[in-house]
Amino acid sequence: MQYGKTVLWAAGLGLAAIATQPAASAPAKSAATAIRSTDVSAQQRRRPPARITVVPLSRYYRQCESWLAVEHRPSGDVITPQMRCRWALR
Repeated sequence: MQYGKTVLWAAGLGLAAIATQPAASAPAKSAATAIRSTDVSAQQRRRPPARITVVPLSRYYRQCESWLAVEHRPSGDVITPQMRCRWALR
């Protein structure tokens, strides 16, 4: 029973400390929040791309054409795979 009284006493003391804080510390909290919201790392976070699932009618299928193409890069010419797909009727 002694433990329960100690916990209640500590909680009451904590609430009293929060309620009697000086008013000068309140603007400091809002300034810290403003700094956090304009943080560069927060602005650079990206959302993952939206995934769209397409379920066409049974008469349609995905027809893809693939080929190799030469890309001219500063380090030299590179052969890369290319692909173009479209929906086609059966």
